[in-house]
Amino acid sequence: MTIAAKLSQYLNDQSVDYHLIQHPHSRTSRESAHAAHVREDQVAKAILLRDEEGHVLVVIPASSSLDMRAVHDETGRNGLEMVAENELGSIFPDCELGALPPLGQAYGITTMLDSSLGHCETIYFEAGDHEELVEMDGPLFLKLFEGCPRCDLSKDWP
Repeated sequence: MTIAAKLSQYLNDQSVDYHLIQHPHSRTSRESAHAAHVREDQVAKAILLRDEEGHVLVVIPASSSLDMRAVHDETGRNGLEMVAENELGSIFPDCELGALPPLGQAYGITTMLDSSLGHCETIYFEAGDHEELVEMDGPLFLKLFEGCPRCDLSKDWP
């Protein structure tokens, strides 16, 4: 597989330069970081949440875990829960299960960005499969999130 079609189209529409980095098959964003020989804190991990109001995509570093209390505090939506992996195919039909790109905007999904990702010179993220990462200039990545909430949404792994 290659970069997800909607993701590719979105990046091209935004005139953003990026590179694809191939790596051995991985199951998680943390594994992708190791397989691609990049730091976990530079890999943007997407987590899809849902409640009765709809979906929210939260983007945090692969080196961290999601702080649901912070998400609830920021959104005021206390019923948000993670979407089961087997349900992701209908929402991200051009991606392999579990390889979500962090640009919910490309899929019409409300997106929130962890503020810690604003300090990276280079950002990496899933291209929509388990064998490629997108590599992008950090400031360009942040520009894609204009209008999206940026706040502290993660915590260090216990």
